[in-house]
Amino acid sequence: MSINTTPINLQSNVANREEVLAQPGLTSAGRPFLIVIVAVLVGVLLIPFVPDIKFYSLSVIILVFVYGGLATAWSIAGGYAGSHSVGHAAFVGLGAYTSTILLRDFNLSPWIGMLFGMVVAGLVAALLGYLTFRSGLRGDYFTLATVAAGMVIYELANGLPKLTAGSQGLPISYEPNPWMFQFSDRNVYYYVAFAMWLAIVVIAYRIRKSRMGYEMLAVRDDEAAAARGGISVMRAKLGSFIISAALCAAIGTFLAQFYLYIDPMSVMSLAMSVQIILIAALGGMNSYLGGTLGALILVPIMQWLATVLQGYPGVDLAIYGLVLVLVMIFMPFGVLGLLRKSTKWRKVIGW
Repeated sequence: MSINTTPINLQSNVANREEVLAQPGLTSAGRPFLIVIVAVLVGVLLIPFVPDIKFYSLSVIILVFVYGGLATAWSIAGGYAGSHSVGHAAFVGLGAYTSTILLRDFNLSPWIGMLFGMVVAGLVAALLGYLTFRSGLRGDYFTLATVAAGMVIYELANGLPKLTAGSQGLPISYEPNPWMFQFSDRNVYYYVAFAMWLAIVVIAYRIRKSRMGYEMLAVRDDEAAAARGGISVMRAKLGSFIISAALCAAIGTFLAQFYLYIDPMSVMSLAMSVQIILIAALGGMNSYLGGTLGALILVPIMQWLATVLQGYPGVDLAIYGLVLVLVMIFMPFGVLGLLRKSTKWRKVIGW
């Protein structure tokens, strides 16, 4: 799967990196814009206090945070470094299963299990990335490799019933205890999801404005030129892939505790991987805000389709694939890509 990316000036990016790193980010938008951002975030935090609001409505917003975080994490590898993985749901599943198995077998807090899950996903990403990048796989060939790896991990989860309970899934007993990632007030999950989403967006923003981020962009646009400029192609690509996988694994732990049940289909299916990519591509995978915008648009639609197409397995995946193809043809840079030619907005959206 070939996805267009925004070209940048490699010579300036390599030869004048110190000057590039000094460019302003959000602060260049001015105080009014920052005030609007703060006001929006405060408004989002107050949503659970809306009188008579249904938890289903909050659940949809929680999923916006979840998929916005996943798409933003994916963009670190797919948008910044150009490593278009179609197997990222496997990392979500690794995080969910690692923390849940540690809770089941060792009564270990999911907060700690989350860290273990991030390490496991990071190690798997490091192995997969090293083998593929070392072999020179890129573009469509790398994409196919990630599809295969994701399917292998999915089948392993299905085929190890003593460890993962296979297709029957792992139920999680509910005992309200914040240390065990379970809360008597379900609205707390809203704020946990918000905090995780915000942390991932901030991480993506900081990476985008760092030396490592500009090296990722250089590698994405021309590996040979980046290497001649003194950039380690392996370090840039592998680093982005590991960070992306670890962040997805953290959200996997949240999903396990939020639903109190996991199975391979719910946390590491190909459909989830496609959804993550579609959200990132629609919003604009080159921006740290693209995943969030894509989630705001698509998550409500995804929830509606899940209800309408219940009992018709595979149809939703076909629809996601069709929409992804249409987005790539008619809007290859995503919604935020429409602002990329504006000097001011390009800095704000981190293009």
